[in-house]
Amino acid sequence: MQGLLIALYSVSSYALPKVDFKNSCVPLEQFSPSQKEVLLHAYLAGEAEGFGYTLAAIAWKESCAGVYKMNFQDPSAGNFHAYIPGVIKRYPELKQNGFTQNMVGAMLVDDDDFAAKIAITELKFWYKEHKGNWKNIIKSYNKGYTWQKNSQSNTQAEFYYTDIANKIKQLQGYFQTPQMQSIALNLSKKSKKNDQPFYALKEKPNKEDKKEIFSLPIYQRANEFAAPLIKKPTIFKEFDLIDID
Repeated sequence: MQGLLIALYSVSSYALPKVDFKNSCVPLEQFSPSQKEVLLHAYLAGEAEGFGYTLAAIAWKESCAGVYKMNFQDPSAGNFHAYIPGVIKRYPELKQNGFTQNMVGAMLVDDDDFAAKIAITELKFWYKEHKGNWKNIIKSYNKGYTWQKNSQSNTQAEFYYTDIANKIKQLQGYFQTPQMQSIALNLSKKSKKNDQPFYALKEKPNKEDKKEIFSLPIYQRANEFAAPLIKKPTIFKEFDLIDID
């Protein structure tokens, strides 16, 4: 009897933890406060470049506004699910290997501002490639160049574009609700780059493409990463992009 009790205790002690697995995104009206903030942060990050609603819709589509930040199959990561090997290609100083992918993926998950900059950079790249054709920009954000060469990829890109367009229409009304305007006003006051609430602004792409620089949060020597050096930080021009095959 004592042996049986010990055996039962051992089985119960090492049983798998109960996990509530979810594989879908709740409706917009059921978003949590943190999801609402992700949408608004995405808008505020993108509106200066004319991609406010676009970036918010992508965050909703790709990660359910910050709920699902990793896709190991792609692999992609962050609120906007940036394709990790593609991000590394933007930085010639970084080596394309598994360790780098893990570290960049962690950065995209942990640093929403970095993830937003990467997404905006990607959108601006396709803006140039497609000469401002918004539909093609969205299709290429999802499928790169492949939708132009492959009918199946084009079909998938069309569905992606349609979904993003529908989400933008929903967000335009959703952002006008008193609750969302109140949250947006508080976020706007905290932002150094925005001096008025987002809902008073219209989404128009800038005609002038100003070059900007920002520091990558890490530098790489061989396969080791560390914090940026103070004397010699690794600086990358944000919009000096490398063509992706």
